[in-house]
Amino acid sequence: METNLPLGPLGLYIHIPWCITRCGYCVFYSLNYRRQDFDAYFELLLKEKQQYLNTNFRPLCSIYLGGGTPSLLSYQQILRLLDGIPVLPNAEITLEINPIQITQNFVHNLAQTPINRLSLGVQSMHDDDLAYLDRRHKANDILQKMQLLRDAGFNNISVDFIYGLPHNNLEKTIDSLSLLLNLFPNHISCYLLEIDPKSRLAPDIQQIPDDETLADIYHSLRLLLAKHGYMQYEISNFARPGYQSRHNMLYWNSDEYLAWGASAAGFYRGLRYQNPSDLHQYETLINSHKLYGITDKGASIESDYIMMRLRMVKGLDFKEFTRRFHKDFCAMRQDQIHKWKNAGFISVDTNGLRLNDKGYFISNAIIADLL
Repeated sequence: METNLPLGPLGLYIHIPWCITRCGYCVFYSLNYRRQDFDAYFELLLKEKQQYLNTNFRPLCSIYLGGGTPSLLSYQQILRLLDGIPVLPNAEITLEINPIQITQNFVHNLAQTPINRLSLGVQSMHDDDLAYLDRRHKANDILQKMQLLRDAGFNNISVDFIYGLPHNNLEKTIDSLSLLLNLFPNHISCYLLEIDPKSRLAPDIQQIPDDETLADIYHSLRLLLAKHGYMQYEISNFARPGYQSRHNMLYWNSDEYLAWGASAAGFYRGLRYQNPSDLHQYETLINSHKLYGITDKGASIESDYIMMRLRMVKGLDFKEFTRRFHKDFCAMRQDQIHKWKNAGFISVDTNGLRLNDKGYFISNAIIADLL
């Protein structure tokens, strides 16, 4: 399985699990910010970096600093962290940013680093929604902050947008997205709010709009984004031509990516692994000079490949699947394929299979069935 395949692109994800305040909807591994603990964590990252550099991995096509709040890193720390990492020419280097941190001084310093793509957690252009989501910025601040970034030379800016909040209808959601589109970001990720039963927002789970309403909202968002020149290339992701996230494409194309930091997950040389989601265990891992964290021996690369490819608008290519796994994708799935095709949720031809417009919103059910 996947033997003798040429080496594809390689990326790197670095997790910074610290936040000034935790958002009520967040399910990622994050910790309350304390400067002393943050600086100690940074030193562990530098140790992990050196251990990986000793393996002489090939140059990276992308680096993604995510969190948590990676913009808590000073520009000097970003320079130290990225220094010496082999990258390809014009590699995409992304930093997630909390909008409240965008100041003239912050942007001036950030422009001195190799960061060339920014991902802003805007989430909504309505202040009541932002307050509900525990976001501390105001909608009216975003225009000025976007301008600061552009004036400093950052011309590849992505924004996150959340829909499906309790009590939010179609009209309000479209208004919020329309206001965001007036800021002309290069890339937009539209995520359906998912409330974790253990989160602060758990009591509101029953107040989320019903599935029919959410489907209407999702398809209306897609139409509005298309009207404004954003190409959908994945279920939740839309970009102006040439601004697709190269790092996220690694995940969806089943390419390789390294992972540094507590809870970070990677895929390298056929191995899926994850660092411990615990600071003490992460420190023990680094100090023991072990790479690749906790390996997932039960991981199915084939299943992950199917799931990721079907999330993409281009879908799954039958010949490529056979080349990778030496199997016929359709052989054991004729009934499921026939069912979803006849219902109008997928398109199938001799080349491959992809979700239809009608199928995007219920993609999880379709993909689960095809797995």
